[in-house]
Amino acid sequence: MLIADAIHKTDRLEQIKILFRRRPEGVGTAEIAGLLGVSQRTARRYVKELSEHGRLPVYREGRLWRLVEGGHIDLLRVQLNLDEALSLYLAARMLSAYSDKHNPHVVASLLKLAATLPDTIGEHVEKAAVAVSQRRLAPAYLKVLEGLTRAWAGRRQVQLVYRDPISGERSERLFDPFFIEPSFVGYSCYVFGFDHFREAIRSFKIERLEEVEVLDSRFEPLADFDPYDYLRHSWGIRGGDEVVEVRLRFSKRAVYRVNESDWPGVVANEEDREGRCTLTFRVNHILEIKSWIRAWGPECEVLAPEDLRREIGEEMEAAAELYSNPPGDGRESGRT
Repeated sequence: MLIADAIHKTDRLEQIKILFRRRPEGVGTAEIAGLLGVSQRTARRYVKELSEHGRLPVYREGRLWRLVEGGHIDLLRVQLNLDEALSLYLAARMLSAYSDKHNPHVVASLLKLAATLPDTIGEHVEKAAVAVSQRRLAPAYLKVLEGLTRAWAGRRQVQLVYRDPISGERSERLFDPFFIEPSFVGYSCYVFGFDHFREAIRSFKIERLEEVEVLDSRFEPLADFDPYDYLRHSWGIRGGDEVVEVRLRFSKRAVYRVNESDWPGVVANEEDREGRCTLTFRVNHILEIKSWIRAWGPECEVLAPEDLRREIGEEMEAAAELYSNPPGDGRESGRT
């Protein structure tokens, strides 16, 4: 058995123990298999192995495995107060909402977290794990993500194959993965690093990587590259040194919603006599803030830069023209 396979098995056995600790009333083989991402035959073998070695006092009753009354399962438990537990619960909920694919590693981390939280909170984290386990399978994506994770942790170079989503063209790159960043847009993940083909810092959407081969060669991070500084003015995953100033004026009706949050890149917030407010942002790229501006509709007016104001205005006019027609009449707006 390979070392990696042994680690995966040990982790899965621990997940089974966590599951039974929270569910002493019984768990079915199919549910265990679904949570672990293995076959029912493998899940049954795992449970029997734990039971035979005295690490899981369970018995079979009908279609369920049940914990022996008074049976004890030793687990590492972290001591948290309620406020700390709530913070982890909120993080877990965001993680489960972000995970739009079946990812057994997300399931495992949520189950482990559930075991450390008070039962009243932990049960909801467990439900979040179940929700992730029921999402669509994406084995190719998972394989790529696992490879990038190993390379990132070990500072190993990778040979990746990137597929352009528009042209469909495939290109190979020698790449040093510096860090992995989630994006709230499209529930996606990006890997940042040094692209030896472009000889520059680049990011790749992991969903667009068809292959990742972890190489034996290692890399050293660039001394002058800090990923958090790189994304300091970012509204997503587009970072860098280029900064654009954006000024937005919000209607009186929207001011209270605007002021409820601290938005990325805000350097000034001014209110006028009419109760409106104007926010000034410094952002790396206009592209990622555009969808947020659109979401406000007529409650937000772009004051600067001029090209962004013109573009949003044209989009609003096109939308108005589209909705002025009866639904489904086949006509499109006049904007090209």
